[in-house]
Amino acid sequence: EIRKAIQALELEKGHTQSDFYREYTQFLIRKLENISIIDSENKAVVDIPIFYANPERAIAKIKEDRNLVLPVISVGISDIEDDIGRRRYNMNVVVETAWNKTAQRATRVVSVAPKAVNLSFMVNLWAKYLEDLNQITEKIQLMFNPSLEFRTKFSDYIQGFITQVADNSVTVAPDRQDRVLKRTIQVSVEAYIPNQKYLYTNTGRIEKLNSDIIIEPFLELSGSATTAQTVTDQIRQST
Repeated sequence: EIRKAIQALELEKGHTQSDFYREYTQFLIRKLENISIIDSENKAVVDIPIFYANPERAIAKIKEDRNLVLPVISVGISDIEDDIGRRRYNMNVVVETAWNKTAQRATRVVSVAPKAVNLSFMVNLWAKYLEDLNQITEKIQLMFNPSLEFRTKFSDYIQGFITQVADNSVTVAPDRQDRVLKRTIQVSVEAYIPNQKYLYTNTGRIEKLNSDIIIEPFLELSGSATTAQTVTDQIRQST
């Protein structure tokens, strides 16, 4: 019954945005912003600039921006694919307990189980000197030891792994003199694409969450994915 009610609401016209890509991308960029290296004279600590761009746009930025000093890091999304091993049964429903700040009480929120995917990022390192490239690579490798926990508004237990490190050095000449070295680190994140969340009222109705309702995370029930019948039983026992 809960599943059918959610499906009926999702058939209605309307646009929702989960910020799925943005949340994971911003988290990775924030982590990489902390990277710094020692200069060639071992005198100063150099913070590494980072920006979001695919390799082609990154090359264009390096050519056009005369104020951009190497080394730099660029981050881009390369692929997203289904993770069959973590796939959930399509009748699974997630039930959560959240705190309604306006009503000052706990509220139940339900949604269809999220979709398991592997999200691939390409972290591109650009430098003039191999020593700088090696220092940056070492810092990133230590972040993933053996994995990096991605903490977003969707979850704080998502794992990311380095799957490949490749040297792709090519001669790029922003001023027709300097040679630019490039190394690519591929990161795979075991993520879940979230579905729209719905409010489960005291009367047993399922309603859309709108901008007038502010719900803050409060408590997630044990066993986040359950069958629709189990969710119904839990709610009946508590009312």
